[in-house]
Amino acid sequence: MITADSNYKRPVMMILAGLKRHKFYFSLKSLVSSGNPVIIFSHRERRMVDHIGKEKAVHGQHWGAVHGGYFSNPAIAQPLVETVKGILAESPADVVVDFGGGTGYLLSLLALHGIGAGAELVNVDCSETQLALTNKKGISTICASISSFRRGDIAAEDKRFFFMMRSVLHYHGEKGLQPLLRRLRDQAKKGEFFAHQSASFDNEEEAACLNFLYRQMRTGKWYTTIDDLKDRLAESGWLVTATTPAPPLLLTSDELARRYALDTNDIARIRSVMATTFSGMDRVFRLTPSGFQADLHYKIYTCAAEK
Repeated sequence: MITADSNYKRPVMMILAGLKRHKFYFSLKSLVSSGNPVIIFSHRERRMVDHIGKEKAVHGQHWGAVHGGYFSNPAIAQPLVETVKGILAESPADVVVDFGGGTGYLLSLLALHGIGAGAELVNVDCSETQLALTNKKGISTICASISSFRRGDIAAEDKRFFFMMRSVLHYHGEKGLQPLLRRLRDQAKKGEFFAHQSASFDNEEEAACLNFLYRQMRTGKWYTTIDDLKDRLAESGWLVTATTPAPPLLLTSDELARRYALDTNDIARIRSVMATTFSGMDRVFRLTPSGFQADLHYKIYTCAAEK
């Protein structure tokens, strides 16, 4: 926790100096100078946060109800399912891999609707609790880290793969995003496809608002803009052939408290600092009488391995 009389005030001000292009710079600088508590993690500290371990409380049987049932709602999943359906109709795959697939919900929808019929369906996730709920009939599971998987660990390398993913990229943080995208590309063959629904924002101010919020919740998850994500995909060898909207995810402070083990003091602190720093950003953050709400805005990116 950083306050005006903290030994860390100077380095924090140096960090803020690099944020001058953001309109919230001066309010944030004033907030730190005032002595109000603000949590700002170094990159190394953010990497040390165990997202998965902290979130195990909502894994398994509880996952279907998290965030109003967003991740278990077929209507909400439909845009991504339709995108996958269209890709596989034009470019059939032998193996469909859902990275960070959790309970296997998306793959079960594909199987239910006969999408990718005949293909092996593989759910890759690092949470054994989530994988335990996967319907094993027609879906295989692999407990592994996405950032270090190998194509041959999933299926025979000469088979044609299709990669999919929903709401996963932000788990890897700012420094981990590019290596992850490169890893995915390295394990794909030219012409194979990767469809992912990822939280990304129209502008830097909105992305900065969510990133600041997540730092206050002691997590290193990180969000970027639509344009920046497209650039990162291109730099990693992915050609973005289409982007389509997906339903936004409403985040309430009550849900976030359960997910990230926040107490009432944490919520009050976060509410105060966000109100001071990010007023007037109702599209992504709003105060409620006793807490706050935020929105993750999603795009579906259709990508082809081109290099």
